[in-house]
Amino acid sequence: MLAFIARRLAMGVGLVLLVLTLIFSALHFVPGDPAVLLLSVGDGGAPTPEAVDRVREQLGLNQPIFVQYLQFLGGVFTGDLGDSFRTSQPVLEAIGARLPRTLLLVGFATLLSIVFGVALGAIAARRGGWIDTAVTALSSIGVALPVFVFGAVLILLFSITFNWFPAGGYVDIGEDPLGAIWSLALPATSLAVGFSAQIARMTRSAVLEVQGQDWVRTAKSIGLAPFTVFSRHVLRNSLTPVVTVIGIGFGTLLGSTVLVERVFNYPGMSSLLVDGVTNRDYPVVQGIVIVIALMFILINIVVDVIYGILDPRVRRS
Repeated sequence: MLAFIARRLAMGVGLVLLVLTLIFSALHFVPGDPAVLLLSVGDGGAPTPEAVDRVREQLGLNQPIFVQYLQFLGGVFTGDLGDSFRTSQPVLEAIGARLPRTLLLVGFATLLSIVFGVALGAIAARRGGWIDTAVTALSSIGVALPVFVFGAVLILLFSITFNWFPAGGYVDIGEDPLGAIWSLALPATSLAVGFSAQIARMTRSAVLEVQGQDWVRTAKSIGLAPFTVFSRHVLRNSLTPVVTVIGIGFGTLLGSTVLVERVFNYPGMSSLLVDGVTNRDYPVVQGIVIVIALMFILINIVVDVIYGILDPRVRRS
């Protein structure tokens, strides 16, 4: 197991270097001069050539591209992602203030999705009949329903009509844990509906496939209780493809928060990204892309390790 984890970590390091190289290349070979952009944001007018040369020297843009690349890697690995063009705030500090909020929202939505998705998928596969039909139909609706539309419906029903939940905003979980969970209920539910539908469909398919295996019929024939066979053997052996969906879906949720945070006026990292793109804040956008890419790689490594725990055959691959 340790050798398996070491191989996955080595692959992760290689992916990190590849992603950082792609980000550096994309940001340095697209049209436009960051020095001109910085001066335009600061002054609002056309900068002089002397001012552009001065800023390029300050940013190190007049150095050879390989030197810039090494400085870029050094900054990333030491936590220096530069300063915002708009606010002059260190990018890592700005991301650090917003990232926990987005992770809290995504984590809550993921927890809801796993609990309801696995439960509904397992019940549908085990019970069959009208329950299976209902779960399948609801899953199809959940996958097709846009998160921003469902979020607006939730606000209309539970905030405006019944006044049960706040329509948006953020409550610090350290100051008011119950208030924070209450304020996250609607945005997390909006995110979780589509994700839980995907998990339910995959769980149902995986359970149906495993239930048809010969060893399951053998376990039942030797006298094991049906519920014991299902909970301890069938469901566990069905979780490997479900883990894949969860790992990929977590990244999808991060992307969906861009819409959800806007609908619910939630001050997370996605809102910071939208503001950075709107204001052409080059360092902020670059820093957020780097952080999200690193999170994706970390999630993939964790998913691979869980694979190895659930299925020992994967460790030999």
